[in-house]
Amino acid sequence: MREKYAEHADFYTIYIREAHPVDGWRMESNDRAGVAVPKARSLSERFDAAATFCSSRDVSMPVLIDTLDDEVSETYSGFPDRLYIIDRDGRVGYKGGRGPMGFDPEGMERSLVLLLIEDSLRSF
Repeated sequence: MREKYAEHADFYTIYIREAHPVDGWRMESNDRAGVAVPKARSLSERFDAAATFCSSRDVSMPVLIDTLDDEVSETYSGFPDRLYIIDRDGRVGYKGGRGPMGFDPEGMERSLVLLLIEDSLRSF
C-alpha cells in the first residue's frame, strides 16, 4: 500500500512500547526473532528497542518513536498495534482493529482511496 500510494500519502510506523519485554510478558517467539529487550526506562533505551525491532522485521518505512510516557499509544489506543489513517487536517480517517488479528488492509485502503478522492475534489 505504501508503494502504491507513495505519491499521495505519507506512511509511518510508530514504535510505542515493547509488547513482550524480557522483564514482563516474555515470549519465546521474540527471543527467536532477536527481539529480547527489557522495558524501556529511558528514551535512549526505547530508541534501542525500536532499532532492534526495525532490524529484526526489515522495516522499510520511516519510524517515529513514542514518548516514554506512551502519549501516542494512550491517545490512539495503539497497544499492541493498530493501523490508522490521519487526514491532512489531523482527523482520524480510519481506525483499524487491534492487531495483528484486527488488521483489515482492504478496509484501510478503501478508506484511504475515499479520503484521496475527497481531497482531490476540494482542490477544484
